[in-house]
Amino acid sequence: MKKHIIYLLVSGFALLSNMALTSCSDDDVADANDVLAVKSVLPTKVMEGQVITITGTGLEKATSVVFPGNVSVNNIAKVGNGYISVITPAGVSAKGGTVTIEADGESAESVMTLTVGKPEPLRVAPLDKEIKINECVEVYGNDLEFITKAYFPGEDGEDIVVYASDFKRKATGSLHIYSPMGIKAGPAQVVLEDCSSKKYTLPEVTLSDEVAGGGGETGGEGYAPIWKGDVYIYDWANWQYLTSDQLSLEGIPVREGLMIRLTFDNPDGASVCVCDANWGAPDVDGEGNNTVWLAAGTTELEFPISQGMAETLEAGGGIIVGGGNYTLKKIELFREYPTLWAGEYTTGWWWYLPASELDLSAITPEAGQTIKFTFTHHDAPQTFCLCDGWWGAPFIRDGGESGNNITLAAGEDFLEFEISEGMAATMNGTETALIIGGDITITKIQIKTD
Repeated sequence: MKKHIIYLLVSGFALLSNMALTSCSDDDVADANDVLAVKSVLPTKVMEGQVITITGTGLEKATSVVFPGNVSVNNIAKVGNGYISVITPAGVSAKGGTVTIEADGESAESVMTLTVGKPEPLRVAPLDKEIKINECVEVYGNDLEFITKAYFPGEDGEDIVVYASDFKRKATGSLHIYSPMGIKAGPAQVVLEDCSSKKYTLPEVTLSDEVAGGGGETGGEGYAPIWKGDVYIYDWANWQYLTSDQLSLEGIPVREGLMIRLTFDNPDGASVCVCDANWGAPDVDGEGNNTVWLAAGTTELEFPISQGMAETLEAGGGIIVGGGNYTLKKIELFREYPTLWAGEYTTGWWWYLPASELDLSAITPEAGQTIKFTFTHHDAPQTFCLCDGWWGAPFIRDGGESGNNITLAAGEDFLEFEISEGMAATMNGTETALIIGGDITITKIQIKTD
């Protein structure tokens, strides 16, 4: 009996001890969550009028957010636990710097620094042909992710506004903007507007009121849609499991390295996370992570399919999409065009590309086909010059030193134009296929088949 009493006493003390430890642990967690601290500020490149999201602890106490240049904002929105958002004010220091959160006599500074974006449209294309309705006005330049609207002259004298959520492509170096219904045909200057309401008048293009194609339903640019919908992903608890039955993969070969593209509405900035059905993590951000923050207005995300994702899709698995604060609209897979050459070669003056290095197993180059050169990303203008193997000068576009010697704008990471008779002959020959000059690094040469 005595042993039983001792056992009960020991058990009781142990239970009380565990309760005390648990209570202490919970208090520690509560205290830690109450400490004012900044974990991340996204995006890190900003300009006036842009929404930024701040994560951390104790943020529910925040009374102001101080931007570089000592510019304070008091209008703070709580996004979720540990998340707040504010609109970037005017007057942020062009030098950039850290962000400070202030709360009842406390303050916490971000580790990462903000830089200030400065949109700069440098070139518009095409200039050599009319742009029909549903075709794209292409804009190249710097910090173009901050562009929120495009204004086209309307047939009725009123401007037609195309919002960033309807751009076909939106990236820091390039925009592709569909020409809308109701435009006024003829020479026109499209006007862009950034998130601070500053406007930029583009060089003159020629608009047509004819309708091209079927509104992009075939995917365009080599992409084929495999899923379409309208799903709002509001936070990290709202994962979307897209099964093989929901994906249209018939007739589309899936392999590692093939590109996948997500299209979505993203008015305020969003976190996008992608996994295969086995929770495998493809390289979404280009740095080995499967999650990426996208600035407000960015509506497309492209990344290569990983080996795990390819195997999962081939085996009948699906895709898991998560993150928060965006509406998923479409998923596409790249319909791969024949690649004639792939590598990494900086041209210099000159690169004599031998015909023996071209892979013509899948296609025979012909005059009139579209050839596509892809380059490493460049943030400054770079030159590109092309001749056929006999020094013939194919026409690339107007506006350069000559029709075959041009300047690629900052962020203009690919180039498309028609194969000339001379190019077709030397590419199908046995000696020098192409002679390429400039200060650009080429990574791929392809022929577009549709």
